[in-house]
Amino acid sequence: MNRKMVEQETREVTPADFARSFGTTAAEIEKYCGELISRSNFRYRVLAGEERDRVILNVLKKLDTDRQVIGSPERQAAWESGWKENLDDFKQHGYDLNKLVPRFIRPDQPIRLNQDYIMPENPNFELNYFSVLRLWLARKYFGSVGAIYEFGCGTGMNLAALAAIYPQKKLYGLDFVPSSVEMVNKLGEVYKWNITGHLFDMIHPDERFEIAANSAVLTIGALEQLASRFEPFLRYLLQRSPAICVNVEPTVELYYEENLIDSLAARFHRKRGYTTGLLPHLQELESRGAIELLKVKRTFFGSLYMEGYVCMVWRPKRSAGVESRS
Repeated sequence: MNRKMVEQETREVTPADFARSFGTTAAEIEKYCGELISRSNFRYRVLAGEERDRVILNVLKKLDTDRQVIGSPERQAAWESGWKENLDDFKQHGYDLNKLVPRFIRPDQPIRLNQDYIMPENPNFELNYFSVLRLWLARKYFGSVGAIYEFGCGTGMNLAALAAIYPQKKLYGLDFVPSSVEMVNKLGEVYKWNITGHLFDMIHPDERFEIAANSAVLTIGALEQLASRFEPFLRYLLQRSPAICVNVEPTVELYYEENLIDSLAARFHRKRGYTTGLLPHLQELESRGAIELLKVKRTFFGSLYMEGYVCMVWRPKRSAGVESRS
């Protein structure tokens, strides 16, 4: 058979599929996210034959030519410039929340699902899938807390979503570049949300910045940018003992590297220098009685080059005898 003529069945991500991806029940997905799923197009086809080969070839070319180094000094200027672009678009388009979407979430391209490449019908499939994940996490883990702190908040996109879910909660957006802080404060000003932005460097945590009692901590694709220098931030969190911590981050240790698609993602992760060792470190902290790991779940979903949406949920054990504050 001519490989060009291989017919590809159209599939659709169902609530049961989301439940398997997130590690929960279809009933809980329907309860928390059913309306959002019903408003989105999650149909796709799995790539095969020459079409799949072209994607793999392009990923290999990217691995050969990519020169970005995570955590290098010039990356701070790149983040400041990138978030400034979103801020300028946000202002110029009448404070349109759609302008908060980071440019690294690229529409209308192949992405990863269940250790394969797929082509969605909806150009915003990745963003919409992530939005379901974010909604489920927020409703499952943040309902009983009084405040939510997002570290590495970027454009404030996640805080805007949280403000819609929990308008009564106090929200804090923390980032190490001023354009991000300005964006978050502008969101609070324009939409009258209970949200403020603050400068914060996770590699060198500001010990003066306090986390209120009964609060949640959130990171989404933020610890990945620390180039494995996450221990000072984790010590900071343990000292402040938030009620819950949710980290959504790429986690190279969970790839099955005998699988071609996983192997390419792991190579990309290591070449750029994204954080490694976070999950083993959390597991070590649990073995020492410092934290309780409530969930570790690979979602088997990601962008063209890697999976960025592994969920790690944990909480400090207040009686663990954490180091005293300096």
